[in-house]
Amino acid sequence: MGFDISKNPFSTYGSYMAVSKLPANYRWQKNTEGVFLRTVRSEACLGPTKSTLVAKLIPTADSVELPYEIEASYTELVLKTSAGSLSLCFADASTILVKADHPEMGLTIEFSPAEPFFDYIYEIPCEDHLRYEAICFGQNVQYLFWAQSGTSSMSQIWNGCTADHNKLHFSGNGEEMLVVIREIASEWDGARQEYDYDQRKKKADREFENYCRTIGRIPEAEKETAAWAYYTNYSSTVGKSGFLKRDAVYMSKNWMCSTWSWDHCFNAIALAYQNPEAAWDQWMLPFDYQDASGKIPDNVNNSKVDWNYGKPPVHGWTLRMMMQVMELSEEQLAEAYNRLSSWTLWWLNYRDTDHDGLCEYIHGYDSGWDNATAFAQMPPVESPDLTAYLIIQMDVLAELAEKLGRGSEIKIWKDRSEAMLSAMLRLQFEDDLPVAIHVGTHEIVRQECLLPYICILLGEKLPLKIREKMLAVLKSDRFLTKYGFATESPASSLYEPDGYWRGPIWPPSTLQMVEGIESCGDSSFAREIAGRYCRMAGKSGFAENFDALTGKDLRDPAYTWASSVYLTLVYRYLSEEA
Repeated sequence: MGFDISKNPFSTYGSYMAVSKLPANYRWQKNTEGVFLRTVRSEACLGPTKSTLVAKLIPTADSVELPYEIEASYTELVLKTSAGSLSLCFADASTILVKADHPEMGLTIEFSPAEPFFDYIYEIPCEDHLRYEAICFGQNVQYLFWAQSGTSSMSQIWNGCTADHNKLHFSGNGEEMLVVIREIASEWDGARQEYDYDQRKKKADREFENYCRTIGRIPEAEKETAAWAYYTNYSSTVGKSGFLKRDAVYMSKNWMCSTWSWDHCFNAIALAYQNPEAAWDQWMLPFDYQDASGKIPDNVNNSKVDWNYGKPPVHGWTLRMMMQVMELSEEQLAEAYNRLSSWTLWWLNYRDTDHDGLCEYIHGYDSGWDNATAFAQMPPVESPDLTAYLIIQMDVLAELAEKLGRGSEIKIWKDRSEAMLSAMLRLQFEDDLPVAIHVGTHEIVRQECLLPYICILLGEKLPLKIREKMLAVLKSDRFLTKYGFATESPASSLYEPDGYWRGPIWPPSTLQMVEGIESCGDSSFAREIAGRYCRMAGKSGFAENFDALTGKDLRDPAYTWASSVYLTLVYRYLSEEA
């Protein structure tokens, strides 16, 4: 299957390199349109002073730039010109090979400085092939380049302490050119490896096919979309490096190049079906930095750990989903118990300031629904979704305590869960429908936001009349559209088609609503919503979110929680085993 590298970067498992087609002036940069080598290291994705752009890749013949068409598959990218083609594949996570199919074909690599200083290329003479090290100071990365076959040269203008207009030029010079691009950590290790492009391409094919080994469980009608979903997750994975103590599925290799501390859970759930070891690592990512108070960070990537805000405690619910399809060792059960108990106690100790037995969000960001209308009035806010997450998390802790033989702790968690459920039923429902309330005053937050309805995850723990009333609302046109549940009612005066959490359909809320509906006993409706989402993904891809009325992809167009939710819904609701 071919795909559009302007939306889905061309990359591979474990790599911090990606290749994308970008428009001019992409995300605050001053680039021209073209195909670019990019980095997803550091904080390159997150603001106007940062850049993922490393260098523009320009096909040439006789040093003349050529127009080209792009063909991309999961393991090879081809730039086709009138003179011939350049083919790219990943030899490994740190190495890209560029092969020409005609002696006249060449390649110019034009570097894209992120900051106006200290960028520089220098030559490394060797007995086999002349090498060039490019120091990309603004992106905090460096690369080694050489022509395994063909010729090479460089051009740059030295300005005292930096170089401008940095370029490398490669050509066939009577033979078919093969260029090697290798990311290096600090210095070249001196290894002089020779590469066979075709063998490396076949190796890449085998590795991707192995990653997709569970595709046999996917219905035939979904296999093409499922392969795309597998690729989105596969190509968005980076290796452990810097602050990342494990391999991590980044949310994207476009610009959301990090792991946020609830986004990662949806990837862990999908991975549980295909690779339990990777699923465990994905679930554990933020807990590697859990502090003495029990808090986990907002997000982690290779270069930083961010603590300003947090994310909702979906981790107990996630672990329960994972344990339905994978086995945890006793060591993992014990670690999960310790991590979850500390995380739960952090909420109980630090986020119940009015001591009413309900915890609060101090900001929309802590809920994961950053700008939802539940926070249109100044928070803190006690929202039913948070209450439900904590009730489920305490129930899971009781289950883990039982598995671990910690009898005295089972009752503690069950009692806490029941006490919070009692407070929730007393304070967070009006006319049997969930409402968010202000801390202290318990004044209802009047809004048309889907967020309070996430508490449907509690299923049969909720009284029957509440379940029936919530299901009736969810089956009405208040939130439901052709494609699923809008996060803000389309009838609301605050609804925005591309309003982030004020309208669009989001993958995580879709999975949670489907699971909640199923736990309330309405399997038919759950399957219907699962089908709507999967059909939308088949049409619009795996975007960060989607227009609720048109199904159009919005924001980051290759976001892994979208592909992971798709795979989870197919596994659980659309496969023959479901």
